[in-house]
Amino acid sequence: MKPLDMHNIDFEKIARYLSDEMERDELKGFRQELSQNSALKTELELTEKIWVDMKPIPSDSMQTEIDTHNAWENLSGRLEKDGLLPSQNRIAAALPGWLKIAATVLLFVSLGFATWFIAGIRSDDQLLTLTTDDTDVTLVQKLIDGSVVYMASNSLISFSKEFEKKQRKINMSGEAFFDVSHNPDQPFYVETALAGIEVLGTSFNVKELDTKSMEIFVETGKVRVNLRGSDGNFFILEQGELLEISNGLAGKTYAADTYNTAWRKNHMQFKDETLENILSVLNQNFPVKMMVEHPELNQRKLTVTFYNTSPEIIGDLIAISLDIDHVTSDDNVITFRNKY
Repeated sequence: MKPLDMHNIDFEKIARYLSDEMERDELKGFRQELSQNSALKTELELTEKIWVDMKPIPSDSMQTEIDTHNAWENLSGRLEKDGLLPSQNRIAAALPGWLKIAATVLLFVSLGFATWFIAGIRSDDQLLTLTTDDTDVTLVQKLIDGSVVYMASNSLISFSKEFEKKQRKINMSGEAFFDVSHNPDQPFYVETALAGIEVLGTSFNVKELDTKSMEIFVETGKVRVNLRGSDGNFFILEQGELLEISNGLAGKTYAADTYNTAWRKNHMQFKDETLENILSVLNQNFPVKMMVEHPELNQRKLTVTFYNTSPEIIGDLIAISLDIDHVTSDDNVITFRNKY
């Protein structure tokens, strides 16, 4: 997932639209542009999702406003230090509060992923938001509970870095495949605009087709799908079943022989992920076992993309990237080890 060209994004226009500060003629023109530019529409939808997530939840004991100055300074300073934001962009620190929020939100979308600390929420709560652009790459993220999420293009997921004790919840839009770690004491929930999905341990694909239509396919296990705005209407989906939701109507069919979930394996991308997690995901998706000889290698981190690549070439790429050795045994076990 490559960063978008920051200079081609009209920060002020999108900010005014989200904050309802456009004049009538400008609003009409912007909406017309949205109807003709699918890329702009997709980015706006992702941005608006993060915009909503950034708003604090009022209570007697919490702040009701976001500290935009500190938020922008913390984020832009970190991005500049990592070489992801040119230093001249720090002039945004002098912008009005609403534009700082907009600029910060757009950095989330443009850079593809970031960790966000929201003022007004407990200081140990971290909302992690991941987004993908329109390139044909699958962003792979292993969660703290061992579950794995594969994100297709133009998609977004957001979740707390530390799940609650009684549940694991993810909000999403776009398309993603979930391989959920089994834990009956901590159910896993996926929330979308049209439905809520509850699982204990299973693998399934969720795909939003548009604002009124989506598909949910269960590859293994069982899920419960609660439809939004349907007075408690729900469906139980088992292995091989597909639920199609369109314009408030829903129906399920058996589609194990026709529904394709292999997209997630074609262009797998990992960002700053440990070798241990990368090998865990690769072992789930390829008919080969990959392991390390020296345990300290497990915590080495790597950013890499595999394009329709064989396990042998994957082994070569990992070894070259981390400057380590690897050997392949006769029984298709690839072992990574330190150079001697």
